[in-house]
Amino acid sequence: MWKCKWLFLFLIPQFLSAEGFQKGNLMLFGSGSYGLGMSSGSLERFVETYNFPSYLFFRDGVSTDAKIFSYYLLTDFNSDQVRFNSNLGEVGVQYAFFKYLSIGLTGVYQSIEASNIRQIEPTLVLLNASQLQSQNPSRSYNESLFSSELLSFLIRKDQKISSITTGNLDFGIHFFPNSVFDPYIRFGGGIGNERLSGGRVERFFSGLGLRFHFASSYFLFFEAIKANTYIVDYKAQVNRIPNRGNFEENFVSLGFGKQFSIGSSNEESKVTSETQNLDKTQTVEAPPRIKTFSFLASELFEPKTTRIHIEGRAKLDALARSFAIEYPEYEIVIINFVAPFPGTEEEDPLHEQFGINRSLAIFQILREKNIPAKRIINATAGSTRYEIDSSEKVIFELRAK
Repeated sequence: MWKCKWLFLFLIPQFLSAEGFQKGNLMLFGSGSYGLGMSSGSLERFVETYNFPSYLFFRDGVSTDAKIFSYYLLTDFNSDQVRFNSNLGEVGVQYAFFKYLSIGLTGVYQSIEASNIRQIEPTLVLLNASQLQSQNPSRSYNESLFSSELLSFLIRKDQKISSITTGNLDFGIHFFPNSVFDPYIRFGGGIGNERLSGGRVERFFSGLGLRFHFASSYFLFFEAIKANTYIVDYKAQVNRIPNRGNFEENFVSLGFGKQFSIGSSNEESKVTSETQNLDKTQTVEAPPRIKTFSFLASELFEPKTTRIHIEGRAKLDALARSFAIEYPEYEIVIINFVAPFPGTEEEDPLHEQFGINRSLAIFQILREKNIPAKRIINATAGSTRYEIDSSEKVIFELRAK
């Protein structure tokens, strides 16, 4: 049982060694968003006006003070009853054109629903009142109008009032490029159409999100979004709820995506063509199978910690540039030899996990310098069992592919 737990602990750094947001990558993604119901805007006010039972005040024998009191009571009740909610579906593509910036195109479908909408049109209330008056001439018209409006007030249900599609352009700012966890902000806007009653739509949004990259090229993301939708060029429809105006709401969004490195194929073809040209003119010497770079752990890490100090970061930055320029065809194997902890056995898994955490810290530095994750191998597990001349060392082995 304990062995399984330690095995799972060892696999965590390997699982986290996925490629994060990286310049030149193309990302395809899709998401679903749920509105939190905290809506506002003129669209809601229009629907509240449409939904208000105006003719309930025409009843005979009611004092002016009672009518004023009932007016404020009904206004409060009506605004509480009419609640808007919206759901979004989004698919899109993003391109990382700078180290920290991305640009994207997305398509969004938005469905806006209102609760407790009256099902009898206000104009039909007047017609029903006239019919009731003709059937009961002894009653006053105001009484018939009150009865007709009361029926309309009681017959309500939730109803979709708008169905919108938009195309959007957005920009993203990513705070930790080449990292497994990628917090970012995203903002943009677009235009589209309202499909139920007609009208052009303008949409603006901004959001704060977090991506989790895994399995090399896949990622999950979570976003909190603030969106404002304007329905313009509205044309009034017969027997339709007015849907002109703006609608704004907060959303939570969950999505999934995959990224592609579109520059790798070009680089590979360039290397292949250069190699073919060399083959025609001269015999290319095979590179040595293994090159080794060795450091004392104290040159990179603070004593007995996994934190890389300033001098160590400078050395790793220089080493990463060398790996990228001079040794692009080599895999990089990171080995941390660590000293046993006092009072523990040499083969205690905690020693190996300490070495793994140090390797993960080095991995992050190399990724920040655009070394692909697939070139980096963590071989720390079991390193405490090697016999070496120093208690703590960091070895970089460059192995030809």
